[in-house]
Amino acid sequence: MTITRLARCIGAAWLAAALAGCAGAPPLPARTAAFALPRQLHLVQAAPGQPPQDAMLVVQREGAALRWSLFDLVGVPQARQMLEHGQWRNDGFLRPNPQARDLFAALMFAWTPEAELDAAYGPGRWQARRTGAALQRDLLEQGRARWSVRWPDAARAGDFTIVDADGTNWRISPLKEQP
Repeated sequence: MTITRLARCIGAAWLAAALAGCAGAPPLPARTAAFALPRQLHLVQAAPGQPPQDAMLVVQREGAALRWSLFDLVGVPQARQMLEHGQWRNDGFLRPNPQARDLFAALMFAWTPEAELDAAYGPGRWQARRTGAALQRDLLEQGRARWSVRWPDAARAGDFTIVDADGTNWRISPLKEQP
């Protein structure tokens, strides 16, 4: 094998790996909606075949960036990410947490007002339906729901559930300031 051919093979393998990494990146809105921050949330994650896990999430604005800080119930950081100009970056010394980043992107979808979804995600990329007092919104990828956001009672918009395509389920509720 010549050096030129070897270099081409290595280059092709590197490009394929880079593209594969991009393919799994969670979708972000073309522009971030102006939702109210800061937010402090209680999350319960239930993944198929695993016991439920409780966590706390703090989302706050810092200049042009959004800081996302996920903690276990003892207060140990699980993920710290900054979203700035449509790009995620680590905040601190924690390793990247792709599952947390996917959750953060799903929360942005959930918090985007319905009237802004076409501009944020593109026409035809989402669908919403109402059944009685319940509301459901799906972000579509290749005709399937990447995330389904369900509000059991649309009047209580702070409490909802996100289900991803793998069946992982997050119950979201605002942290109470007082017991």
